Amino acid sequence: MPAAFREGMGVIGGRQANSWSPSFWARHLGRAPYWTLGITDQHISVMTPSGLSTVHVAEHEKLNFEIGSIWARMSAPELGILSALPGLSKRALSEFRACVGQQVREYEEALDLQPVLEALVGWWTGFQAATRTNWDNRHWLPEEFIVEWEDRLAHLRSTHLLSAAQRRLMADRADERERKALHVLDADWSVHAHVAAQNEALVDVELIDERAFFDRIEKTPLNEEQARAVICFDNRVQLVASAGSGKTSTMVAKAGWTIRKNLAEADEILLLAFNKAAADELGQRCDARLANANISADGLRATTFHAFGLRVIGEATGAKPRLAPGLDSDNGVPLIADVVRALRRSSPEFAARWSLFQNVLGVPVTGDAEPEPDAWDPVKRRSGFRDLNLEVMKSAGERAIANWLIKSGIEFEYERPYEVDVADAQHSQYRPDFFYPSVGVYHEHWALVPGQAEPPGFEGYLQSSAWKKSLHSDNRTILIETAARDLASGSLFGDLERQLRANGIEPDFDPDRPVPGTPLLTDREMCTLFRTFLAHAKSNRLGAADLRARVTTGRNGTPDLRETLFLDLFDEVRQEWDRRLRDANEVDFEDMLNHATDLVEAGRWTSPYRVVLVDEFQDASHSRARLVRALVNRPGHFLFAVGDDWQSIYRFAGSDISAMTSFEDAFGAGHILRLERTFRCSQQLSTIAGDFAMKNPNQLKKQVRSDRTQAVPLALALVDSDTGVTDAIAQRLSELSGLAADGPTTSVKILGRYRYERELVPRTRYPSLDVSFQTVHSSKGLEADHVIIPGLTRGAFPSTKEDDPLLRLALPEGDDFPHAEERRLFYVALTRARETVLLIARTGRESEFVTELLSDGVVTVLGDGAQGDVPDPCPVCGKGLMVLRQGKYGPFMACNRFPACTSKRRVPS
Repeated sequence: MPAAFREGMGVIGGRQANSWSPSFWARHLGRAPYWTLGITDQHISVMTPSGLSTVHVAEHEKLNFEIGSIWARMSAPELGILSALPGLSKRALSEFRACVGQQVREYEEALDLQPVLEALVGWWTGFQAATRTNWDNRHWLPEEFIVEWEDRLAHLRSTHLLSAAQRRLMADRADERERKALHVLDADWSVHAHVAAQNEALVDVELIDERAFFDRIEKTPLNEEQARAVICFDNRVQLVASAGSGKTSTMVAKAGWTIRKNLAEADEILLLAFNKAAADELGQRCDARLANANISADGLRATTFHAFGLRVIGEATGAKPRLAPGLDSDNGVPLIADVVRALRRSSPEFAARWSLFQNVLGVPVTGDAEPEPDAWDPVKRRSGFRDLNLEVMKSAGERAIANWLIKSGIEFEYERPYEVDVADAQHSQYRPDFFYPSVGVYHEHWALVPGQAEPPGFEGYLQSSAWKKSLHSDNRTILIETAARDLASGSLFGDLERQLRANGIEPDFDPDRPVPGTPLLTDREMCTLFRTFLAHAKSNRLGAADLRARVTTGRNGTPDLRETLFLDLFDEVRQEWDRRLRDANEVDFEDMLNHATDLVEAGRWTSPYRVVLVDEFQDASHSRARLVRALVNRPGHFLFAVGDDWQSIYRFAGSDISAMTSFEDAFGAGHILRLERTFRCSQQLSTIAGDFAMKNPNQLKKQVRSDRTQAVPLALALVDSDTGVTDAIAQRLSELSGLAADGPTTSVKILGRYRYERELVPRTRYPSLDVSFQTVHSSKGLEADHVIIPGLTRGAFPSTKEDDPLLRLALPEGDDFPHAEERRLFYVALTRARETVLLIARTGRESEFVTELLSDGVVTVLGDGAQGDVPDPCPVCGKGLMVLRQGKYGPFMACNRFPACTSKRRVPS
């Protein structure tokens, strides 16, 4: 095809044409000049050497065809083509006529498109009017507005399916108003994008026009982040607020904005907080600040979840329930302890199972969750696990067996040399795991787990096991056997008891048998675990069958022993707990919130509130989140949830971080905004604390900014005793007192992981200092110029017992990042400080968090000379620090994770 023809016919109207030309033979024989016939965009085109002619398909009769014996000839006098153009094959003519027929049918259908066009114009006109009205009233267009108009448009599109040709025909026939309506059918046009553009324009205007409001509503003018969060009035808004970023000021302003803009009346606004002090402060602050801005707050209500839930039940049923007394005391742990005491007294079986869990299975003993060694055997020169008789076992599984034997009154010897000398060139003297001297029976506990031929790192283990078994066979000594896989499956203790009885030993498990050692979990720790589990199970509405369905199942189909035993105990505790509530006609927090939610969801209580503002949303339990969802789950209702997932530290009280991290999944689409400018911490400290928090990939990302700087925001003092801790605190307080002597009073908070750390605080008064001690949990929401954290010792902070894997059975989703809750707690401690933080740790027993900060190079070690040097990281485990220790042969460097890590090296002389 000549270039001129390709340019003229290749693309017509932006679309590739259907085209036909004289056949090859017609051109080859020289009997037909080159010409092209094409159809596109409902137009027929004829290209000849003299030019291009077009006609609409509805006028296809203007083309005449004479069909010869081989080829057809075309002429079109009305198009100025007077001579016939020959050479079109009969097949090409048939294809052309079929294509013309299809185009004509589409055209005829298009003649009936006027109602569709009118419908589109009606939708567009209505949409424009709705958006204009909201703009005139300076109102935000919320998600439900987008959904409503998107649904209408989708219905219009699905009811009137238009071909591309029909859309082009409509565009050709439309006037200017109709063409504007037609553009909503374009692939790149969306209701969401149009609304987002208008909302962003609204923010820009309101930031200017309402500057006086934002400057006056709080004592300190709101910054742009805060003001934008106030203006954004979507149905669902989550405000992720960094520590010290002014979230309360934003909530107060949000309440005032709602009333000022006539988005809701004051009595249609509900502010929810998690404790009475916070609710009272929020309510009082709203009253004072709204009055200062000449906004009436009559009817505005700030309350706790618990008070609100009781109100709902009382108004809906006519019988306000009574909360069980004591729930507010230590989260009800003393009530659980009382239940457990009663069960242990009344049921020897319960007492025995409680003791079995507490002394034998209190910590995980198999799989990835197996604990690190916690003891050192100076005779055998190895780390291990200390049993109830204070002997050090090689593995946690062996400790579990030893503790069971001890509580069963069975005498045994651990790793006693075999009675026959079998040492040779390949083998040292054989030492079976256990020996029962009363009957002369040996016991091997094989480190075999499902799915593995032999334990990792134990090459030749099976060969060694076979050799040991052959010794017993050859020497006619009795061997009984257990395996690690049987401990997880739950069959180990039953099998062991049968084997012992078969060999003349009668186990007598006595939970009260006195022992020199301490249990794996104290009674206090056990009761705390059960209360936390109860809160989550009830909050997530998980019954006994639901919990059992979540138990880990081994490869052989057997349920995990530790989880099963825990649930056996938990079922009895829960039944007795609920029985006491029923008998006293009382409720606990979780049942009360669930009942209140049921009443709202069932329509038995109609909420008068259209706008719900929730403070500290990261602390919401599943039951609280469900109640909030029920309150706003209607058109024209709005949720403003404010919190910081980095500060979610109340899992022991039932809080579920997933309400924050999966906000849109739980509540629906909306806006997720951030307050990333802190008014409290320096930029250096904000960066250190933020980087520390974000090492957990499950936390929401933020980049905290500050206008303040601090040369040395984080320092570390290493001490060797409790007295050293007190001395380090005293030295720091003396330094700060001297610096504050000529200025205003300086505040200092000493933050302990546990209450007992109060005893480490010096009793001396320091001029110009306001010094107070608090636990880290109780310090949340507070701040001070300087912070001291004295308890950064391995095993204490982070606590090794707060994140028990059992909790996953009662949680909708777990956070398996190491020390996730404790990490957030440490972040809270760091971010209480406006200026500096002093960490205090024991030399050689530094907390994992201290090790991490030192490895990151973000903490300054105090002291002179070598004392002030930053310890080297452990080259073996990579988690600890190499610290100086004294041995029989002089000083040496060893990992501070000892005995979990036994790495050491000589000190150069």
